[in-house]
Parts: sequence; structure tokens; C-alpha cells
Amino acid sequence: MLLCAWAALSGSGVASAASGKEDERVFQVTGVVRARLDGGQLVVEHDEIPGYMPAMTMAFTPASPEEANRLKVNDRVRFRLRTGGGRSLAEAFVVTGRAAAPEKPAASSAGNPRPGRLREGDAVPAFSLLNEQGRSFTAEALQGRFTVVTFIFTRCPVPEFCPAISLKFRQLQSAVRTELPADTASKARLLAITLDPEFDRPDILKAYGEAMGADPATWNFATGKKEEIDALVKAFAVYRETNGVTLDHTLTTALVGPDGRLAEIWRGNSWTVDEVVASLKKSADVAGH
Repeated sequence: MLLCAWAALSGSGVASAASGKEDERVFQVTGVVRARLDGGQLVVEHDEIPGYMPAMTMAFTPASPEEANRLKVNDRVRFRLRTGGGRSLAEAFVVTGRAAAPEKPAASSAGNPRPGRLREGDAVPAFSLLNEQGRSFTAEALQGRFTVVTFIFTRCPVPEFCPAISLKFRQLQSAVRTELPADTASKARLLAITLDPEFDRPDILKAYGEAMGADPATWNFATGKKEEIDALVKAFAVYRETNGVTLDHTLTTALVGPDGRLAEIWRGNSWTVDEVVASLKKSADVAGH
């Protein structure tokens, strides 16, 4: 079973994530431009990219800002996606037509249709998941520990997304052992929660963790029922809506203190290992460890 899992993971790019290297690959992409993001990225609702990733809505970085500026929201496009060297670039855009604007989600009759977004100091909501060993993993497991939480999925191939975060977690795992006081290090944990629970079952996560060099004593992975994952995704605001379009997915990493409350949160992939280590030390000082 692990061999099958590894084959799937190798196809998704985890092998290159584990090594930190990736040869250049080129893919043809078709889809619809749905939004523009600060920084010049384009949100594209794309079709399946054979051999790379399933159909979804993702942010792409244009190789040429001038070329991207010619595009309008709801343009149907085809373009080349080049990946390699830890980054990806979209180029050679061709407009092939126009698409209808996406339907906005219907307003809920409930007074507060969305769960509150966690802010620093808020308690992490209760959850019931399974770790990579197939064992129960609940919010109680965060109590008394300093837990760095992030969200990934094993089939995510875009270098700037999940592979980048997993590489940082591997570096963070090493830093926890070497840069934190022994008492704090013994209570520090890393937790990667999947965004793709239907595919990322415990055996898949176990194989992914082994490929990344994860030590289960420090770095765990978790999956569960879709509704459980959805609740955590909403609480941590992992997905973002832009003009009614849901972007799959934004990057969120957070530090949960030993009281089960959110101590700090980082958006995107620009956080550094040194930043997180400093936050772990600060959280330990506040907790009196």
C-alpha cells in the first residue's frame, strides 16, 4: 500500500519537495481568469492539467506583468505553465473567448452564516481528526503544547504552495531540536492538516511524512471527515473569496499555545523559520516554560 501511495505522491511532486530540487516542466493550461490579486497574480479557474493537478481555482504568477495586464476578469485563456527551481510562472497567454461571471453564493437565512475567523487570543474550536497513524487526534492534543499548525494537501504540486510549506516545516523540525531550550522543544509540535481529506487518508499522509523526513514525535499530519476539515479551514480562513470566487487555496500557518488559544498567525509563504522559532520562544516565556 505504501508503494502505491509513494507512486501517487511522486507524481504530485512530493519527491522534488523532499529533495528541494525540481527539473523544469512545462504544461499547457486552459481556464478562466476570475480575479486579480495584489502583487500581480491572476486567479484562474483552470481545467485539469494532466500529469500535474486536478481542476481547481488557483493563483498563478505571470512571467510578464504587461501580458497579464491585457487580460480581463472572465476571459477564457490558454497559457503555458513553467515550473522548476522552486517557483512557477505562467506565460504566453492567449484569450480564446469570454465566460459568464460565477454565481455568487446564496445568502444564508441564518443570522451568522459563517463561523468566526480566529484571531490571536481565540480558542481553537473542538475537532476530531485522525493522525497519520490512523489514531484519534483531537483539540485536547494541543493542550500543554506549543503547536505550529498549517494546511496542505499531498497532491498540491505548485512549488510556492504546499511543497514550499512542507520544506519549511522540515527545516522547522530541525530548528526545534537545535534552537529551543530542551523543555520547550519537548513540548513543541508541528501539525499539517490536509485540505484534501478524501484522498489524503492516514496511509497517504504517513508516506508523505516519511518522504519529508517527518519525525512523528515532533511532526504529525491529520485528516478526517470533510465537515471537520471544513470547520477548521473556515476558522483559520485558509480559503479566500475574491469577487465571489473561492481561491484554492491560500496559505495559513499558526502557532497555538499550550492553553489551546491562537498565539500568532502567518499568511502566505513569506514567513521564516527564524520568525516561528522566535514566536515559540516568546510563547514559552509567556507560559512560564
